[in-house]
Amino acid sequence: MTTTPEARSALSHPPAEVVEQALDSQLKSTNTAASSGGNHHSHESNNAAKKAETSKEVTKVKSTGQGLFTVWHGLTFGGLLQLMAKRPPMHYSRALRLVSLFFICPFNSFYSIVSGLIYGRKIQKTQVTKPPIFILGHWRSGTTLLHNLMTLDSQFTYPNLYQVMYPQHFLLTESVISKLAAPFLPKTRPMDNMPAGWKLPQEDEVALLVETQLSPYLMVAFPNERKYYSHTFDVRHMSPGDQAKWKRSLVNFVKKLTVRADKPIVMKSPSHTYRVATLLELFPDARFVYIHRDPYAVFSSSLHLRRTMYMENSFIEPTEENLYQDTLETLDTCLKTYEETRHMIPEKNLVEIRYTDLEAHPVEQMQRVYETLGFEGWERMRPIFEREAQAMSEYKKNRFIMDDETRQMIYSRLKDFFDKYGYDPQVGVAENGSKSS
Repeated sequence: MTTTPEARSALSHPPAEVVEQALDSQLKSTNTAASSGGNHHSHESNNAAKKAETSKEVTKVKSTGQGLFTVWHGLTFGGLLQLMAKRPPMHYSRALRLVSLFFICPFNSFYSIVSGLIYGRKIQKTQVTKPPIFILGHWRSGTTLLHNLMTLDSQFTYPNLYQVMYPQHFLLTESVISKLAAPFLPKTRPMDNMPAGWKLPQEDEVALLVETQLSPYLMVAFPNERKYYSHTFDVRHMSPGDQAKWKRSLVNFVKKLTVRADKPIVMKSPSHTYRVATLLELFPDARFVYIHRDPYAVFSSSLHLRRTMYMENSFIEPTEENLYQDTLETLDTCLKTYEETRHMIPEKNLVEIRYTDLEAHPVEQMQRVYETLGFEGWERMRPIFEREAQAMSEYKKNRFIMDDETRQMIYSRLKDFFDKYGYDPQVGVAENGSKSS
């Protein structure tokens, strides 16, 4: 199900630096002089520990009113028992969050069985004849902005929030339950105050988490305990059995979306940036749009994203332990895995975009996407993107300050990326210091 371009106009041009505004005071407070010279990479763990300790003192992530509602409310009862068998850490302050799952998850099981009886054969027979489009890029690189822009075009469809939360039974229940449950849904996304709603575009990674628990988003149940989810970024690192399970889940989800609307599906999950090889195995004619951004901005925004998602979805009081190191490790492996696998994508099926170019010249960048990937309807969409460009121009960015020690820690890990894409290793002034509000 899609919404009209007019209804979603405001959603496609969110203030890109909302997260940086929240981080600005923290980063200024932690701006300390770093020792010059030496190999900063060798001191990475110590640096990360110091930054995490400082962050505890100066930053508190505010609750966004998500309340008891969590990503885990999409689990079936069997999925809930599977999660509990992993023994996620618990805290008494999250007791109601846990208890609520034992009331909701059995309903998901019931609807899943009924939906399978009604739609199972139709899903099995469905052929995906229109190759999906995958938006790639690390979290906070502009993937949501790009997703919102592309899905303004009615020739495409996309997974929405209800569909990724309840992948087992949305074909049966979405039209009724999404309306009944709308009053209980938060008005904004927890990480960046963007509008939230059942019908708005959302990451298919949530569906994979709910159905398989083979997802990096398992981290919200095990904050910063990488051993529980490190193998789930790249499907090739899973066991053969888990690989088969993951592939079945994604293909089945795509088939369900095709049953709902037989159009090319625009999929956006940053985790897919690790999975080019697997996605091409499943969808050889898939098209890809990769968006990249100044790593300093991405790192800072990712810290805030993690803190917020842990607060809203975990069963414990989140801590800063290992946060800096784990965030940097995820960023490093994401960028490097993409660079190692991008050659697998046929040239005519890939577009690469710099975030600042999309922000400054959205119409020109979207035209490049349409022309390179062979999408029809550019002249029809041009006035829509021009209106979006006008609205986007009204937002101004805030500067954030990153201390030298953190900046050098990032640069030492990502030097090849800085060099290849021409990002400033000093302060990233082209993106973050040119404007202020």
